[in-house]
Amino acid sequence: MNASEYGIFRKMASENHYVSLSKALNSAAATKYTLESLKRITRPEMRYGHMGQLVMKDGVCYATFIQNPGTDGEQHSSTTSEVVLAIFTLERWKEADFSPEKDVEILRIGGLGDECAGEKAVSIFKDNSMCLVGDDIYICFSFITDDGKSHIFRKTFHIPTHSWGEEAAVRLSYKGELYDFTDETLNRIYLDKGLEPRAGGLIELVSAWSEYKGEYYATGVAIERPNNGFIVKTADFKTMTLVDTLAFNDMGTAEIGSIIYHGRLYVACRQDYSIPYLYLNYYDLEKGTWGEAYRVEDGNVRPWFFILKDELYLVNTVEELYRRYSNISHVRVTNRNIAFFDDKMPIETLATIKDCGSYFAFYNEGDEIYYIATKNTISFGKLYTDFRTPEEVNEKLLALFGK
Repeated sequence: MNASEYGIFRKMASENHYVSLSKALNSAAATKYTLESLKRITRPEMRYGHMGQLVMKDGVCYATFIQNPGTDGEQHSSTTSEVVLAIFTLERWKEADFSPEKDVEILRIGGLGDECAGEKAVSIFKDNSMCLVGDDIYICFSFITDDGKSHIFRKTFHIPTHSWGEEAAVRLSYKGELYDFTDETLNRIYLDKGLEPRAGGLIELVSAWSEYKGEYYATGVAIERPNNGFIVKTADFKTMTLVDTLAFNDMGTAEIGSIIYHGRLYVACRQDYSIPYLYLNYYDLEKGTWGEAYRVEDGNVRPWFFILKDELYLVNTVEELYRRYSNISHVRVTNRNIAFFDDKMPIETLATIKDCGSYFAFYNEGDEIYYIATKNTISFGKLYTDFRTPEEVNEKLLALFGK
């Protein structure tokens, strides 16, 4: 068996009585306190919410997501689905009488039939990514235009004036040439790199943006059929440069989570709908090389990373049918490739939370981790992260029984 295939079997060796009690305690506490914090931020008439993003500044929360009061969700032909920007204060969210009707401002970004940067949408606005740079929020999204291609667009929101700024159709730089950022351009790049040209339909650029040496990096795919995915970087969110494709991710149908940590871009790649694992890997930004892809059990919706006290964590939802359970795992980082035969397992699950949402997007505010998720359409909460080690739990257990 290849080393990278051990991910789906790792519990046979690592789940034992010594560690199971700590994971049970962590899971119970994380579920209780995380769930208690969750509050809906979409209004009562909304029946659907999806693919949120979050940034925070000066005690104000800014969240983008798809919402729909109808029954057609994110169908391309939906006339009621829209991408919006929601704005509310952390202070009001903490109050018992917080209400989305009176405490959350909703600004429409767009939907089918709207225009952006001179282009008319003949599909819904699909998915989004956000990046806070100074006083500006850059919001990227895609829709199909009259030419039948999926294009990436971006809008800016200027916080001090509480107003929209410049709109732009994003261009993609590849080998010194500029192209429209479309599914057609991605297929041209895939062919040039010896990959199958399988990009089609709306482009998903739904990972976090991470800064490295003055530029911002993110990952994405085009979602209609399995394709490899891509890494882009940008300084202005108007022109993006193709960094690399993800050749190991040939069955990646949707959603790649990513984050930069100690000079590496870590990625977690959801696979096709029938494949019960995701790939974990990293791209060395200085060397321009990949590590070894490692299979993590399950991962049926968008995975997400966060960094807390200089440690890297991965959250992935582990059940497809109802999406009730999500694992919070510590990503162990070594100087070598991610693989089963490293000094330690590359990933260790610390807790499993239940009914706390799915399609998470986390944001650090000091040592607190806040997030939005698909839960009662879209909800906002704080993730519990006060995890106990097996040693701590076992010592308390021994003391409890006078041992």
